[in-house]
Amino acid sequence: MQVFGWQRKIFSALAFAAVLLGTPGARADDLTPFRIGISAPVVTIFPVWMAQAAGLDVKEGLKVESITMEGGSRGVQVLLSGEIQGMHVGLAPVVLANKQGADLRLVTSTANTIPITIFTSPAIKTAQDLKGKTIGISAFGSETDVAVSIALQRLGLSRQDVTISQIGGSSQRFGALLAGRIDAAPLLEPTITAAKEKGFNSILDLAASATPWIFDGVVVTSSYLKEHRDTLIKFVKGYVAGAYLALSDVTRAKNLIAQKYKTSDPKVIDATYNDFKRLMPLDAAPSIVGANNVIAQLQAIGLQVGSKDVKDYVDLSIIQDLKKDGYFDAMAKAYPIK
Repeated sequence: MQVFGWQRKIFSALAFAAVLLGTPGARADDLTPFRIGISAPVVTIFPVWMAQAAGLDVKEGLKVESITMEGGSRGVQVLLSGEIQGMHVGLAPVVLANKQGADLRLVTSTANTIPITIFTSPAIKTAQDLKGKTIGISAFGSETDVAVSIALQRLGLSRQDVTISQIGGSSQRFGALLAGRIDAAPLLEPTITAAKEKGFNSILDLAASATPWIFDGVVVTSSYLKEHRDTLIKFVKGYVAGAYLALSDVTRAKNLIAQKYKTSDPKVIDATYNDFKRLMPLDAAPSIVGANNVIAQLQAIGLQVGSKDVKDYVDLSIIQDLKKDGYFDAMAKAYPIK
Protein backbone atom coordinates (compact mmCIF):
# COMPACT_ATOMS: atom_id res chain seq x y z
CA MET A 1 0.00 0.00 0.00
CA GLN A 2 1.35 3.41 -0.97
CA VAL A 3 1.65 5.87 1.88
CA PHE A 4 1.58 9.54 1.00
CA GLY A 5 3.40 12.32 2.84
CA TRP A 6 0.27 13.69 4.45
CA GLN A 7 -0.61 10.19 5.72
CA ARG A 8 2.83 9.86 7.28
CA LYS A 9 2.25 13.14 9.13
CA ILE A 10 -1.07 11.92 10.51
CA PHE A 11 0.43 8.58 11.58
CA SER A 12 3.32 10.40 13.26
CA ALA A 13 0.95 12.73 15.10
CA LEU A 14 -1.16 9.80 16.30
CA ALA A 15 1.93 7.93 17.47
CA PHE A 16 3.17 11.01 19.36
CA ALA A 17 -0.23 11.42 21.05
CA ALA A 18 -0.20 7.76 22.04
CA VAL A 19 3.20 8.22 23.70
CA LEU A 20 1.86 11.18 25.67
CA LEU A 21 -1.09 9.10 26.83
CA GLY A 22 1.22 6.36 27.97
CA THR A 23 -0.25 3.51 25.91
CA PRO A 24 -0.72 3.28 22.13
CA GLY A 25 -4.26 4.07 21.11
CA ALA A 26 -5.37 4.88 24.64
CA ARG A 27 -8.95 6.10 24.79
CA ALA A 28 -11.00 7.70 27.54
CA ASP A 29 -13.11 4.54 27.73
CA ASP A 30 -9.98 2.50 28.52
CA LEU A 31 -9.05 4.61 31.55
CA THR A 32 -9.81 3.46 35.09
CA PRO A 33 -11.78 6.08 37.06
CA PHE A 34 -10.28 7.34 40.30
CA ARG A 35 -12.16 10.00 42.22
CA ILE A 36 -10.23 11.80 44.97
CA GLY A 37 -11.74 14.25 47.41
CA ILE A 38 -9.79 17.28 48.59
CA SER A 39 -10.58 19.05 51.83
CA ALA A 40 -10.11 22.46 50.19
CA PRO A 41 -8.20 23.89 47.19
CA VAL A 42 -4.94 24.46 49.09
CA VAL A 43 -1.31 24.14 48.11
CA THR A 44 -0.86 20.73 49.76
CA ILE A 45 -2.97 19.04 47.07
CA PHE A 46 -0.81 20.48 44.27
CA PRO A 47 0.54 17.07 43.12
CA VAL A 48 -3.03 16.10 42.19
CA TRP A 49 -3.53 19.24 40.12
CA MET A 50 -0.17 18.99 38.37
CA ALA A 51 -0.65 15.33 37.50
CA GLN A 52 -4.04 16.16 36.00
CA ALA A 53 -2.80 19.21 34.11
CA ALA A 54 0.17 17.35 32.60
CA GLY A 55 -1.74 14.15 31.80
CA LEU A 56 0.46 12.11 34.15
CA ASP A 57 -2.51 10.23 35.58
CA VAL A 58 -3.69 9.41 32.05
CA LYS A 59 -0.21 8.07 31.32
CA GLU A 60 -0.80 5.62 34.17
CA GLY A 61 -4.12 4.58 32.65
CA LEU A 62 -6.31 6.53 35.07
CA LYS A 63 -9.05 9.11 34.71
CA VAL A 64 -8.64 11.14 37.90
CA GLU A 65 -11.37 13.48 39.10
CA SER A 66 -10.73 15.75 42.08
CA ILE A 67 -13.73 16.91 44.10
CA THR A 68 -13.69 19.65 46.74
CA MET A 69 -15.31 18.47 49.98
CA GLU A 70 -15.03 21.68 52.03
CA GLY A 71 -13.54 19.97 55.02
CA GLY A 72 -11.56 16.86 55.77
CA SER A 73 -14.01 15.28 58.19
CA ARG A 74 -16.85 15.56 55.66
CA GLY A 75 -14.57 14.11 52.99
CA VAL A 76 -13.79 11.14 55.22
CA GLN A 77 -17.50 10.38 55.48
CA VAL A 78 -17.86 10.52 51.69
CA LEU A 79 -14.86 8.21 51.37
CA LEU A 80 -16.48 5.73 53.74
CA SER A 81 -19.65 5.82 51.64
CA GLY A 82 -17.70 4.57 48.62
CA GLU A 83 -18.50 7.59 46.44
CA ILE A 84 -14.80 8.41 46.10
CA GLN A 85 -11.76 6.14 46.03
CA GLY A 86 -9.39 8.41 47.95
CA MET A 87 -9.44 11.48 50.14
CA HIS A 88 -6.69 14.08 50.50
CA VAL A 89 -6.76 14.86 54.21
CA GLY A 90 -4.55 14.92 57.28
CA LEU A 91 -3.98 12.17 59.81
CA ALA A 92 -6.03 13.69 62.65
CA PRO A 93 -9.42 13.04 60.98
CA VAL A 94 -8.22 9.51 60.17
CA VAL A 95 -7.40 8.80 63.83
CA LEU A 96 -10.76 10.19 64.93
CA ALA A 97 -12.67 8.26 62.25
CA ASN A 98 -10.96 4.98 63.10
CA LYS A 99 -11.87 5.53 66.75
CA GLN A 100 -15.49 5.50 65.56
CA GLY A 101 -15.10 2.21 63.70
CA ALA A 102 -13.65 3.21 60.33
CA ASP A 103 -10.60 1.39 58.95
CA LEU A 104 -8.65 4.02 57.02
CA ARG A 105 -5.01 4.21 56.01
CA LEU A 106 -2.93 7.23 54.98
CA VAL A 107 -0.50 6.22 52.21
CA THR A 108 1.25 9.47 51.16
CA SER A 109 1.97 12.89 52.61
CA THR A 110 2.53 16.35 51.16
CA ALA A 111 3.03 18.12 54.49
CA ASN A 112 4.77 16.63 57.51
CA THR A 113 4.33 19.80 59.57
CA ILE A 114 1.37 22.11 60.27
CA PRO A 115 1.37 24.84 57.55
CA ILE A 116 -1.20 27.03 59.32
CA THR A 117 -1.12 30.60 60.60
CA ILE A 118 -3.92 31.91 62.82
CA PHE A 119 -5.07 35.36 61.68
CA THR A 120 -7.34 37.76 63.53
CA SER A 121 -9.05 41.01 62.70
CA PRO A 122 -6.74 44.05 63.16
CA ALA A 123 -8.44 45.00 66.43
CA ILE A 124 -7.37 41.73 68.09
CA LYS A 125 -3.78 42.03 69.23
CA THR A 126 -3.41 39.58 72.12
CA ALA A 127 -4.70 36.20 73.22
CA GLN A 128 -6.93 37.86 75.80
CA ASP A 129 -8.55 39.89 73.01
CA LEU A 130 -9.71 36.59 71.48
CA LYS A 131 -11.94 35.74 74.44
CA GLY A 132 -15.60 35.71 73.45
CA LYS A 133 -14.74 35.97 69.75
CA THR A 134 -15.61 33.64 66.85
CA ILE A 135 -13.01 31.51 65.09
CA GLY A 136 -13.83 29.94 61.72
CA ILE A 137 -12.71 26.40 60.81
CA SER A 138 -13.45 24.16 57.84
CA ALA A 139 -15.47 21.54 59.76
CA PHE A 140 -15.56 19.96 63.20
CA GLY A 141 -13.01 17.15 63.49
CA SER A 142 -10.92 18.53 60.62
CA GLU A 143 -7.23 19.41 60.64
CA THR A 144 -8.12 23.10 61.06
CA ASP A 145 -10.32 22.23 64.04
CA VAL A 146 -7.47 20.34 65.69
CA ALA A 147 -5.02 23.13 64.78
CA VAL A 148 -7.26 25.70 66.49
CA SER A 149 -7.35 23.59 69.65
CA ILE A 150 -3.56 23.37 69.65
CA ALA A 151 -3.26 27.11 68.98
CA LEU A 152 -5.66 28.00 71.79
CA GLN A 153 -3.70 25.82 74.18
CA ARG A 154 -0.45 27.56 73.22
CA LEU A 155 -2.13 30.95 73.69
CA GLY A 156 -3.28 29.98 77.16
CA LEU A 157 -6.94 29.69 76.14
CA SER A 158 -9.45 26.87 75.73
CA ARG A 159 -12.30 26.15 73.32
CA GLN A 160 -14.69 27.35 76.01
CA ASP A 161 -13.19 30.83 75.71
CA VAL A 162 -14.27 31.25 72.08
CA THR A 163 -17.02 30.32 69.64
CA ILE A 164 -15.90 27.95 66.89
CA SER A 165 -17.88 28.05 63.65
CA GLN A 166 -17.79 25.77 60.60
CA ILE A 167 -17.10 27.97 57.56
CA GLY A 168 -15.42 25.88 54.88
CA GLY A 169 -12.06 25.91 53.12
CA SER A 170 -9.24 28.42 53.54
CA SER A 171 -10.64 30.80 50.90
CA GLN A 172 -14.08 30.70 52.52
CA ARG A 173 -12.59 31.41 55.93
CA PHE A 174 -10.60 34.31 54.54
CA GLY A 175 -13.76 35.64 52.89
CA ALA A 176 -15.63 35.44 56.20
CA LEU A 177 -12.75 37.24 57.92
CA LEU A 178 -12.85 39.98 55.29
CA ALA A 179 -16.61 40.34 55.69
CA GLY A 180 -16.36 40.56 59.49
CA ARG A 181 -18.49 37.43 60.01
CA ILE A 182 -15.72 35.85 62.07
CA ASP A 183 -12.93 37.34 64.17
CA ALA A 184 -10.17 34.81 63.53
CA ALA A 185 -9.31 31.91 61.24
CA PRO A 186 -6.58 29.36 60.56
CA LEU A 187 -5.28 30.03 57.04
CA LEU A 188 -3.00 28.36 54.50
CA GLU A 189 -1.35 29.73 51.39
CA PRO A 190 -2.34 31.53 49.26
CA THR A 191 -4.69 33.17 51.77
CA ILE A 192 -1.84 33.69 54.28
CA THR A 193 -0.17 36.15 51.91
CA ALA A 194 -3.51 37.77 51.04
CA ALA A 195 -4.35 38.21 54.75
CA LYS A 196 -1.01 39.90 55.41
CA GLU A 197 -1.57 42.28 52.49
CA LYS A 198 -5.02 43.18 53.88
CA GLY A 199 -3.59 44.04 57.28
CA PHE A 200 -4.92 41.14 59.33
CA ASN A 201 -2.98 40.21 62.45
CA SER A 202 -0.93 37.03 62.57
CA ILE A 203 -1.48 36.02 66.18
CA LEU A 204 0.17 32.58 65.99
CA ASP A 205 2.23 30.95 63.25
CA LEU A 206 2.03 27.20 63.81
CA ALA A 207 4.22 26.59 60.76
CA ALA A 208 7.13 28.49 62.29
CA SER A 209 7.67 25.85 64.97
CA ALA A 210 7.92 23.09 62.29
CA THR A 211 6.14 20.67 64.63
CA PRO A 212 6.28 17.13 63.18
CA TRP A 213 2.80 16.29 61.88
CA ILE A 214 0.95 14.79 58.92
CA PHE A 215 -1.25 17.61 57.72
CA ASP A 216 -2.31 16.34 54.30
CA GLY A 217 -1.98 13.16 52.27
CA VAL A 218 -3.84 10.48 50.37
CA VAL A 219 -6.17 8.37 52.49
CA VAL A 220 -8.01 5.23 51.41
CA THR A 221 -10.00 2.50 53.11
CA SER A 222 -8.09 -0.63 54.07
CA SER A 223 -10.37 -2.65 51.82
CA TYR A 224 -9.55 -0.47 48.80
CA LEU A 225 -5.84 -0.75 49.58
CA LYS A 226 -6.11 -4.55 49.55
CA GLU A 227 -8.56 -5.03 46.67
CA HIS A 228 -7.39 -2.28 44.28
CA ARG A 229 -3.71 -2.01 45.11
CA ASP A 230 -2.64 -1.90 41.45
CA THR A 231 -4.93 1.07 40.76
CA LEU A 232 -3.73 2.87 43.87
CA ILE A 233 -0.09 2.34 42.86
CA LYS A 234 -0.85 3.89 39.47
CA PHE A 235 -2.46 6.87 41.17
CA VAL A 236 0.49 7.36 43.53
CA LYS A 237 2.93 7.11 40.60
CA GLY A 238 1.12 9.88 38.73
CA TYR A 239 0.84 11.87 41.94
CA VAL A 240 4.58 11.62 42.68
CA ALA A 241 5.40 12.49 39.08
CA GLY A 242 3.16 15.56 39.44
CA ALA A 243 5.08 16.65 42.54
CA TYR A 244 8.46 16.21 40.83
CA LEU A 245 7.29 18.04 37.72
CA ALA A 246 6.06 20.96 39.85
CA LEU A 247 9.34 21.10 41.76
CA SER A 248 11.48 20.98 38.62
CA ASP A 249 9.48 23.28 36.33
CA VAL A 250 8.91 26.43 38.38
CA THR A 251 7.34 28.42 35.55
CA ARG A 252 4.84 25.71 34.70
CA ALA A 253 3.94 25.23 38.35
CA LYS A 254 3.43 28.95 38.94
CA ASN A 255 1.26 29.22 35.83
CA LEU A 256 -0.94 26.44 37.20
CA ILE A 257 -1.13 28.19 40.60
CA ALA A 258 -2.24 31.39 38.86
CA GLN A 259 -4.88 29.44 36.96
CA LYS A 260 -6.21 27.46 39.93
CA TYR A 261 -6.37 30.43 42.28
CA LYS A 262 -7.43 32.89 39.59
CA THR A 263 -4.73 35.38 40.51
CA SER A 264 -2.03 37.33 38.73
CA ASP A 265 -0.51 38.68 41.96
CA PRO A 266 3.17 37.61 41.86
CA LYS A 267 3.44 37.79 45.67
CA VAL A 268 0.59 35.33 46.13
CA ILE A 269 1.87 33.04 43.38
CA ASP A 270 5.45 33.05 44.69
CA ALA A 271 4.41 32.50 48.30
CA THR A 272 2.13 29.61 47.35
CA TYR A 273 4.80 27.90 45.27
CA ASN A 274 7.47 28.41 47.92
CA ASP A 275 5.18 26.91 50.55
CA PHE A 276 4.62 23.84 48.38
CA LYS A 277 8.37 23.49 47.81
CA ARG A 278 9.04 23.84 51.55
CA LEU A 279 6.39 21.33 52.58
CA MET A 280 6.60 18.59 49.95
CA PRO A 281 8.70 15.59 51.08
CA LEU A 282 10.62 14.28 48.05
CA ASP A 283 9.63 10.70 48.83
CA ALA A 284 5.98 11.66 49.54
CA ALA A 285 6.26 9.54 52.68
CA PRO A 286 4.22 10.21 55.81
CA SER A 287 6.37 11.03 58.83
CA ILE A 288 6.22 8.35 61.53
CA VAL A 289 7.43 10.90 64.09
CA GLY A 290 4.68 13.21 62.86
CA ALA A 291 2.08 10.45 63.15
CA ASN A 292 3.06 9.74 66.75
CA ASN A 293 2.84 13.46 67.50
CA VAL A 294 -0.66 13.71 65.98
CA ILE A 295 -1.86 10.93 68.26
CA ALA A 296 -0.18 12.51 71.31
CA GLN A 297 -1.51 16.00 70.54
CA LEU A 298 -5.07 14.74 70.04
CA GLN A 299 -4.90 13.26 73.52
CA ALA A 300 -3.29 16.43 74.91
CA ILE A 301 -6.22 18.57 73.78
CA GLY A 302 -8.70 16.15 75.35
CA LEU A 303 -9.79 14.04 72.37
CA GLN A 304 -10.20 10.28 72.66
CA VAL A 305 -8.16 8.07 70.35
CA GLY A 306 -8.33 4.32 69.89
CA SER A 307 -5.13 2.52 69.02
CA LYS A 308 -1.86 4.34 69.62
CA ASP A 309 -0.09 2.17 67.05
CA VAL A 310 0.84 4.23 63.96
CA LYS A 311 0.43 1.13 61.76
CA ASP A 312 -3.30 1.29 62.42
CA TYR A 313 -3.43 4.62 60.58
CA VAL A 314 -0.45 4.82 58.22
CA ASP A 315 0.59 2.37 55.49
CA LEU A 316 4.03 2.97 53.95
CA SER A 317 4.02 -0.13 51.74
CA ILE A 318 3.25 1.61 48.43
CA ILE A 319 5.94 4.25 48.94
CA GLN A 320 8.39 1.54 49.99
CA ASP A 321 7.58 -0.58 46.93
CA LEU A 322 8.11 2.38 44.60
CA LYS A 323 11.47 3.07 46.25
CA LYS A 324 12.55 -0.56 45.77
CA ASP A 325 11.48 -0.43 42.13
CA GLY A 326 13.64 2.67 41.55
CA TYR A 327 10.66 4.89 40.77
CA PHE A 328 11.87 7.86 42.80
CA ASP A 329 15.32 7.63 41.21
CA ALA A 330 13.64 7.64 37.80
CA MET A 331 11.60 10.71 38.74
CA ALA A 332 14.73 12.54 39.94
CA LYS A 333 16.34 11.92 36.54
CA ALA A 334 13.22 12.77 34.52
CA TYR A 335 12.49 15.93 36.54
CA PRO A 336 15.77 17.27 37.98
CA ILE A 337 15.13 19.66 40.85
CA LYS A 338 17.43 22.64 41.02
